[in-house]
Amino acid sequence: MYIVNVTLIIQLLWFLPEPMTIHSILRPRKGLPAFTEGLVNQLAADLQRINRLGVKKVVAATLPLLGCLPIHMIPPNTYQNCDEEYNKNAKIYNQLLQKAVEKLNTGDGNKSTFVILDLYNAMVSAIDQFRQNAANTACKNPLQPCCSKTVEYICSAEGLCSSPKSSFFFDLAHPSDNGWNAIYSFLQGSLHRGLRV
Repeated sequence: MYIVNVTLIIQLLWFLPEPMTIHSILRPRKGLPAFTEGLVNQLAADLQRINRLGVKKVVAATLPLLGCLPIHMIPPNTYQNCDEEYNKNAKIYNQLLQKAVEKLNTGDGNKSTFVILDLYNAMVSAIDQFRQNAANTACKNPLQPCCSKTVEYICSAEGLCSSPKSSFFFDLAHPSDNGWNAIYSFLQGSLHRGLRV
């Protein structure tokens, strides 16, 4: 089994701020749909190449709920509202990826060699569950990161929340161990079903 996840690449290429960044050089904002389609087409070719190397199950992860990462909150630092533009772009990418994987499996005689790992919906479900359970935990808002102050990209002791084990996000871009455990709990069934070799 081989798992492919392009989330970091997507974030760098889609979302770096303008002007004069790699983002503005490689892909102007108006070209996002074409860029995304090209990226998915290249990923599909790479998935096929990985399979030809002898990997029996090739897993492609969807983009997670990018607009709900604390770094993308609207307005900044409120941790109340997700940026739906980021989520819309992630959904478009995920739909294109789903179609590409279906096409790969059809061309493979429907052996289900290629599998989608749905991080997006698992994250939606996990955040919803955190919101429902917020009254019973120290962390009342799942979108608020535990680490509120960094020094040279490392969380400082004075910036750490009082209950790190109850937070969903550790910092502005990463789920905490607790967050990943919640996401995994929603992925567990599909992992066992879809990844049988």
